[in-house]
Amino acid sequence: MSEKITISVADDAIDRIDEVVAALEDGGMQVEQVLRPIGVITGSADTQHVQALGAVTGVAAVEPQRTVQLPAPESDVQ
Repeated sequence: MSEKITISVADDAIDRIDEVVAALEDGGMQVEQVLRPIGVITGSADTQHVQALGAVTGVAAVEPQRTVQLPAPESDVQ
């Protein structure tokens, strides 16, 4: 099963973020977006690969993406 994730790149690896992206792809991540100025990479990976992505050199953190949905305007939620 695939899971959407956000990768935070370590401060000392931001200047080589393309190498981190390549290593993540080799580890099974499907990269969707690379936000170079802030050192964030988004994408998805099979649940079985997510934990291993945290061991990639240059990765500071791996977090699941959260989804927030507001209730419909006509709902009774106030």
